[in-house]
Amino acid sequence: MNALRWRTVLAATLSALACHAAAQQVSLLFAGDTTLDDDAGALIARGGDPLAPLAALFAGADIRIANLECVVATTGSPGSKNYTFRAHPRVLPVLRRHLDGVTLANNHSGDYGREAFAQMLGLLREHGLGQAGGGMNLTQAHTPWIVERRGLRIAILSYNEFMPRSFEADTDKAGAA
Repeated sequence: MNALRWRTVLAATLSALACHAAAQQVSLLFAGDTTLDDDAGALIARGGDPLAPLAALFAGADIRIANLECVVATTGSPGSKNYTFRAHPRVLPVLRRHLDGVTLANNHSGDYGREAFAQMLGLLREHGLGQAGGGMNLTQAHTPWIVERRGLRIAILSYNEFMPRSFEADTDKAGAA
């Protein structure tokens, strides 16, 4: 192949790659600690939506994730902590309206014990919300949540290094990574 033809082929290839790369741009929105008990939970119980003021921001992203800084369950007992947070499952349709999933590895996911945490995992799945950082066992808790958008596969992980360590998943116990 002569040099001119080689440069033409290379330029066409680079142009195609640039177009492909541009088509593969994906925007991610990460929201911080989101606790939906207390006032936010009461608003949802009355039919309100505490995330409504952010709806346009959430809608503008391809992948929307929040750190769920509470357990969503109806079971369990509060742990011996200064602050424990548990939201009623009625909050999940509101979360699903705005988010694709949540991260669970934080210091409040286990506030009501492993039974409540396990219930939350099932409820998230039932409502079509992805999650990272939690599982029914150690392997699941460390398994990335894989999201595919525009031909890209994105692995999302969530880990917690804060106390109490009793929330950690174990080989045969639900918990956080």
